[in-house]
Amino acid sequence: MSIITGLQAEAYDDFADDFEDGTLIVPGAQVSDGQGGFISGPPTSHPCKALVTDYSDFRRASLGIPGTDRLVLVLGGSLPAGVIPAKGHKITAPDPAKGLAPSTFEVIAKTGDPAAALYELQGR
Repeated sequence: MSIITGLQAEAYDDFADDFEDGTLIVPGAQVSDGQGGFISGPPTSHPCKALVTDYSDFRRASLGIPGTDRLVLVLGGSLPAGVIPAKGHKITAPDPAKGLAPSTFEVIAKTGDPAAALYELQGR
């Protein structure tokens, strides 16, 4: 076990109960359509622990984040090894603004800590 893996596991153990069950949807790989072009293969879904919240007014103003975008936090330790959220992925998680009804967001941007214990996803 590396230091990074240990931090992911520790963060997961400490915070998993505070997060909701979500699903990260990774687009399928591009495959040939047999006519010289490409089509997307089927997407892959990965269960994860996620928390939907809002950006602070300060972060919205200083980073130019639209008022409709949401901050989606994902525990890195809740994802399978090698699965990292990225721009273009989708995430479905309970949304407090909708009475915890599931909402699906497209990932516009991702930030995270070097240990990949917590990913901050800008969802639209």
